[in-house]
Amino acid sequence: MPETPAAATPPAAPRRRALLLGTAAGAAAGLAPGTARSAARSASRSADGRRVAVIGAGVGGLTVAHELAERGFAVTVYERRAVPGGKARSLYVPHTGTGGRRDLPGEHGHRGVFGFYHNLPDTLRRIPLPGGRSVHSRLTPVRWVEFARVPGRPDLPVPVARWAPPSLSDANLLIASLAGLLQEGVRLPPWEALFFAKQAVMLLTSCTERRFGQWEYVRWWDFIRADGMSEDYQKFLGGGVQLLQALRAPVASTRTCGQGMESILYDLAGRGSDAGGPFDRVFDAPTSEAWLDPWAAHLRSLGVRFAFGRTVERLDLRGGRIASATARTAHGTTERIDADWFVVALPADRAVGLWSPALRSADPRLAAMDGLRHTWCSGIQYYLREQAPGIRGHVVHVDSAWKLASIAQSRVWSAPLAGTWGDGRVRESLSVVISEWDTPGILYGKPARRCTRAEVAREVWAQMKAHLADHAPLDDALLETWNLDEAITEDGGGLRDDDPFLMNTAGSWDLRPEATTAVGNLFLAADHVRTYSNIDFASMETANEAGRRAAGAILAAAGGTGGGGTAEVRTFRGYEAPEFAAARALDRQRWRQGLRHVLDVG
Repeated sequence: MPETPAAATPPAAPRRRALLLGTAAGAAAGLAPGTARSAARSASRSADGRRVAVIGAGVGGLTVAHELAERGFAVTVYERRAVPGGKARSLYVPHTGTGGRRDLPGEHGHRGVFGFYHNLPDTLRRIPLPGGRSVHSRLTPVRWVEFARVPGRPDLPVPVARWAPPSLSDANLLIASLAGLLQEGVRLPPWEALFFAKQAVMLLTSCTERRFGQWEYVRWWDFIRADGMSEDYQKFLGGGVQLLQALRAPVASTRTCGQGMESILYDLAGRGSDAGGPFDRVFDAPTSEAWLDPWAAHLRSLGVRFAFGRTVERLDLRGGRIASATARTAHGTTERIDADWFVVALPADRAVGLWSPALRSADPRLAAMDGLRHTWCSGIQYYLREQAPGIRGHVVHVDSAWKLASIAQSRVWSAPLAGTWGDGRVRESLSVVISEWDTPGILYGKPARRCTRAEVAREVWAQMKAHLADHAPLDDALLETWNLDEAITEDGGGLRDDDPFLMNTAGSWDLRPEATTAVGNLFLAADHVRTYSNIDFASMETANEAGRRAAGAILAAAGGTGGGGTAEVRTFRGYEAPEFAAARALDRQRWRQGLRHVLDVG
């Protein structure tokens, strides 16, 4: 795909309203408690104004560190946990590994690397493995998506294959092709399929100005007229099926949902895919083992230092720049962080805690982040004594109250589960994402957030059994144990989530900051930062792009040359079908004249 320098400031997107002004010690922690400041200062004395403090070791923070370390910067990454990766890290069940096997692995969610991702795969290719391979080689395709239904409603097994539309230049043929795909694949009534296809083509042919100026402020649910449609239409197209956790149709922006739909359609049509690769890929092992641990090792080889067990509590603003930061260690002591450049690579809900009144005054865009909304989306794993029968890929539990999606990991991991993890009895890890925490379940009649952890485990198991009863029944006797995301903890009469998920909402683009700020040496790198490639909803891809943009901006501010690599930090542009260029040009004219899109009819 074409590439652009991340150091360049992206053009301001048009819009119709103004922008709202664990204990870590010793070598395992990267730096021992009390040595972070001295080690960082020692390493940076020769850095000649290139000391960088990265706050947060998630995908965005590690990406910044990677790009800048390759260019000769002295980078130290500060992280409150004892391991890198943020939400992408693997979660292990303590004391479950015996006989030389590792502890049973869990995940916060599914680590899908879609074909329309480009920034993240580029990074994966640049993380070396022994034998001349890269981490990218540890991706394996998922070739089936099963839409499982409760008894009485037919399941829909869908092979993830290329879709060949008859034409992209003829809108009528494209609408008919999309409608036919929905009728055949999802079994919607023809009039509903035709209406949705028409709305989809309207988005594909909308100009950039209309997307940001109109569709950004329309909820997807309203755009597709879900209120007046069938239950299956609402479930499959209106958010009942939670395929992308960051997008919830009742509140999500039509622009962002349309952007995701466009990327999926182009990818399925064989256009704009990463190196022509498959649509859906996952790692062939737990995420930390396949990706994050090799990444951290590679960053250390580039000179990056990690200070784990550090929670940054304050940024000190002096003279329009960040003079220093203050971190609290796992032992309760405080440390001062000195650097030339500071990157806040924290989730939005944690980043706002660092915005002092002085910082909010210096850059009102930071204060606007208070309006961003978050949701719960966490993983639970069921460890079985036998492989889950009849499960070939991702399973979407269409009628589940808690919007479940699962995958049998023994079928995608390269190492045998029983011989590698646990006590030798576990042969399957059935990994499930829970995307809805506010709807009552079928066992206890309570929403997930009002349950205990054990009740969540029993409820999710029951909802899955109800969906798999016809073709892949789950036997209670096979269940060895389970593990719910450690971020979900019991709190009095309910649960709390230490790792909430950024939720896209209509109009939220106005609340999201750029990678650069009005403070000259402060930058942002996380999935809430504005990104300009092919998608901008919260994901590993957008976190990676945000990290690239922050690194590029630091490189430009520091003089534009890198001592250890090329000067340019590249980002990858999303695919645009040339057949739609004329239609988008026409729509741009209509937008400027105050007219509706030509397909914007009842």
